[in-house]
Amino acid sequence: MPRTKRNKVISLTKTTRKTREHKTGLLDKVRAAAEEFPYIWIIQIQSDRATFLHEVRELWKGSKIFYGKIKVLSFALGTSPETELRPGLSQLAKRLSGRVGILLTATPPQEVLDWFATHSRKDYARGGTKATEDIVLPEGPVMIRTDPPETLPHNMETQLRALGMPTELKRGVPTLLREYTVCKKGQTLTAESAQILKHLVIQMSEFRITPLAYWSAEKSSVVETNGGIKARKEKSKGEGRKSSGAKDVDMDDNDKEDVDDDEDVEIDDDDEDDDEEDGVAAGDKVTSSMMLPAGI
Repeated sequence: MPRTKRNKVISLTKTTRKTREHKTGLLDKVRAAAEEFPYIWIIQIQSDRATFLHEVRELWKGSKIFYGKIKVLSFALGTSPETELRPGLSQLAKRLSGRVGILLTATPPQEVLDWFATHSRKDYARGGTKATEDIVLPEGPVMIRTDPPETLPHNMETQLRALGMPTELKRGVPTLLREYTVCKKGQTLTAESAQILKHLVIQMSEFRITPLAYWSAEKSSVVETNGGIKARKEKSKGEGRKSSGAKDVDMDDNDKEDVDDDEDVEIDDDDEDDDEEDGVAAGDKVTSSMMLPAGI
């Protein structure tokens, strides 16, 4: 039978899909750590960056941090009294929602709270975040926010113009032709304004980890901290189903962001050879612009 001549679409991304074996391995790691440590925390990470999170991992070398796939972490701990790994852990698993992870440690709770209350790192804001101050640039040379202020190099002028700034090169210096407002306080930053702020060395974001709740092996109960995090409500079988002809789906709203199987699922101290960027944010998504017929 002759081979088909239809074009076969291939992916140009180097990101490998997470397999069932990968998830099973993560389950085993989480369960082994949960059996070992007396305290398990839910931690919320603000402005997650691989370098900053790696620094925290190094400073908490004797502990374990898992961050990413909420459903896998919840399943590993047990979501009901019948399936929970240790008494009371299901109450912690039900609170896993949103962009949170778990910290497993032997450090007393007050020491954990004190440490994370003082640990933070300044970072460049990304598109979609809120501006923390007004940034209005006067007419004239574009200055970087350094001490003392410096002008941008000449080869940056075309990039600034591409980002929407009314600039031109005068005597080798990128110069604004008129006053330009980059952002206003409270305004949502666009990708362009966030990139301009980065060029100007203006950091509006902050990496911080907030402990929200912890489970204690001694008391077999969950204690909420820093405002806590609400437990997810379990829905009845008839709830949450779609009325269209699509497949029926039954899940909490908080879990919708966890449906993608390509999302990275862990950051663990034992996996030093893993790509750090894979452990922090969602995995690379394959878009139509990344697809080409085979043979090209």
